Parts: sequence; structure tokens; C-alpha cells
Amino acid sequence: MKKISGLILIGLFMIACCSAAIAAKPKASVVKPDPVVQSQQKEDLSDFKDDMNSALSDLKGQIDKVKSDNNDAKVGGVIFFNFQNYLQNAGANLNGFNVERAYVDFKKKLDGGAAVRVTLDVARISTALDAAKTSQQLYNFLKYAYVELPILDNSTIGITGKLGLQQTVWIDWADKILNLRYIVKSLVDNEGVMSSADFGVGAAGKLKVGTMPDVEYQATYLNGSGYKNAEADNKKNFGLRLNSNLLDFADNGKLILGVWGQAIGMTNDLLTGTTKQTGALLAFKHSLGTVYGEYLYGTGISGYSVGAVCQLMQKWNAFVRMDNYDPNRDKANDQLDRSFYGVTYDWNKDVKLALDVQNVAGGSAAATSAGKATSIIFLHSMIAY
Repeated sequence: MKKISGLILIGLFMIACCSAAIAAKPKASVVKPDPVVQSQQKEDLSDFKDDMNSALSDLKGQIDKVKSDNNDAKVGGVIFFNFQNYLQNAGANLNGFNVERAYVDFKKKLDGGAAVRVTLDVARISTALDAAKTSQQLYNFLKYAYVELPILDNSTIGITGKLGLQQTVWIDWADKILNLRYIVKSLVDNEGVMSSADFGVGAAGKLKVGTMPDVEYQATYLNGSGYKNAEADNKKNFGLRLNSNLLDFADNGKLILGVWGQAIGMTNDLLTGTTKQTGALLAFKHSLGTVYGEYLYGTGISGYSVGAVCQLMQKWNAFVRMDNYDPNRDKANDQLDRSFYGVTYDWNKDVKLALDVQNVAGGSAAATSAGKATSIIFLHSMIAY
């Protein structure tokens, strides 16, 4: 009992000491904020937020401007790669792999509806240093470099001007009919009747007359020397193409007609002494295939081409084409007969493959390997990017 009482007394003593110590400790003073300082701090914070928001807004505006400036810029191209093996009259070149062409294409829309295009072409050509023409290295050069300028667009006529190195009136349009450029050029291009591009000025657009089908046109006034050569005289070429979908059956296909003409070597006397050429193409295009016929006639020359592409099954197509070209109607036995046939396979939308045979007979010695018939089997491919 005494022990318990002692413990109680000791506990009470300790509590009393602690209470005294707490009571003796000075209380912490409370500092009230200065209203002026507090107001200044709030104002500084508000200014900082405003400056930050303004900077972020300016940065976003600059980023959006860069995006907008380059939103209409497109870079692409295509590669034509092939393997060939001679079946007849090979000469020294039995077979081989080759990059026939490689294009790098830059397109950009400009202010006011204008647009610019620059296309680099890579092909196997001889240089001035290779007089024997044995090197045949791959070189890059300009194929297109032009600007398009909208001039007029109303319910009756549309006019877009072109300045620079541009397409001639026929080849680019005709190649799109059969869509087999990676296998074989169109008749006019394949026989060297017209260059595919040249330096000068042009105009393109549509004509709308009442209920008649719309007519597309392209007119050019060019050097005439082609994109591979600089102008060497004061002569110029004038060309014109008109084309239209004569009949459009919606899902059942459309009938297309195109006609063209050009005057070669125009001077101050306009058409006097010029070489004149004209041609036409009629095609029926359907989702299951295309059939077409093309005719060419000009000063001293004539020719025709007929062909068809038909769908065999999904991604697979078969094609056939027959060409005849007479480079000089006043000369006997110089006509060229060409045939092309094979199958194509669309690996995907960017890669196409073809297995085809190309034959040529007749013509001069320069055209057909010592004047004899030549036959070649190809594996063609087109890679778009």
C-alpha cells in the first residue's frame, strides 16, 4: 500500500513539473501578412501566367504556321525496275537487271491557288565524254519544273497557265489510258514522234457547253527540242489536245475520246514550212478492263496501236497490244511491227509486277538488231513511294 502511494505521489509530481514547464514556455508570435506585399505577389503571379499563356500561344501559332505552310507539300516518286532475257537475236546482251527510270517528285500548293512541281528523272544515258556511247551510266536530270497559275474559272471555261519545263500535250494523258507505262511507253513516245516534256508556256482546263460532255484541253508553245536539249534556234512547236468522256455509264464504264495535233518548227511565218502531226485515241474503260485504239498521222509518218487490258481475278490482269509504225511513207519496207503481251500482278497499291513478252520485226537495221526480228521476255516492276 505504501509502495502504491509512493508511485502515485511520484506520478503527480512529474505531471506537475511538466505542466509548469509548458506554462513557462513563451508562446510563438503570429505574424500577420502585409496586405501590400500580398497584393504585389498576386499581381506578379497573374502577370507570369499571362506571359506564359502568351508565349505558349505564340509558339502554337508558329507551329501551326509551319504545318500550314508545308501541309500541301508532297514528296513522292516511282522506280521502274526490270529483268530482261532475249529469246531471239540477242546479240551480245543476253540478259540483265536494270533500273529503267527512277523519278523523285516534289509538289507544293502556293498562295492564290498556284502550284509548283519539280520532278527529277534518273535514266541510263551517255555523256559528252563518252563518244562511243559505251558507258551508259545512270544520271539524274530535270524532267519537270513548272508553276501552275489559275487564270479563270467560271461555269463555261477554266484556264490554268503553265510556265517552265512541262508535259507535252499527248504522252502523259495517253499513258494513263492503259496504265502500263512501267511496261511500255505509248505509241507516240515509244517511236520518238514527240518528246514527253519540253520548255515553254502552256494552258490547260475545261470547256463546258450546255448539256454537252465537258471537254478538257491542253495547249502548249514549246522550244521543240525536248527536255534533254537546250534551244538551238528560234523555231517553236505548238500543240493542242482535246479529250472528253463521250459517254459515262457510271458503274458500267465510260467511252473516252482524245485528239491532238502539233505544228513543229514554227517561225515568224507561223505554219509555213512546219511539220504537222495529228492523232486520236478512242477507249472504253470499265472496272473489269480497258480496250483502246490509237491512230497517228503526220508529215511523212503514220501508225496505229490497238490494245486491251482485262481482269483475270483479284489483283491479276492480262494485257495485249499491237503497234505498227511507218517512219517514212515514201520508203518501202521500213515499217515496224511491235507486239506486247503478258500478265500483271498488283502486289499492293504501291507495287506492281508484270511478266511480259515484247517482239519487234521489220524496220531499219538500227531499230531491230541488224534488221532481224527480236523477242525479249521481261519481268517488270513499278515501285511507287
